[in-house]
Amino acid sequence: MLSLSMIMGGTATVIDPGRARRIRDLVREASVTVTPGTTVDEARRLVRETPTDYLPVVDCGLLVGIVSDRDLRAAGGTSAPVAEVMTRTVFVLSPETPVRDAARVFRRRRFGAMPVLEGRELWGMVARDAVLEALAAAGDPRGVPRDPSGQARAE
Repeated sequence: MLSLSMIMGGTATVIDPGRARRIRDLVREASVTVTPGTTVDEARRLVRETPTDYLPVVDCGLLVGIVSDRDLRAAGGTSAPVAEVMTRTVFVLSPETPVRDAARVFRRRRFGAMPVLEGRELWGMVARDAVLEALAAAGDPRGVPRDPSGQARAE
């Protein structure tokens, strides 16, 4: 059963990706978050200074959206609030989501990263590349995208 919900800089916790079975094994702490009132300029600065292309948008401790580097670049240099450019409909994973199920979501939706929530609490973010690496390391080709020659690849 897929543990996927839809709502309106740490390091990976796993050393050996081949042993990752659940998203909890791959989640990275969301060490940088923004609020809806954070300016686009400030969010762009945070993306430049951290190893992430996605910032969770949190209001009163609850995830209310996500803003990507692409969203911020499209907005240009502005003092407008992140709320004006963020994605409000966010797909999230549970810590208990199987890695294989998460790979299917990443493949179908073409997300680069997704927030991980337990209940309403933001646990962190998980990157598509971490999920695909875990599947490849485990020798499980299901869910791993393939190029036309049939070789597994990380998109």
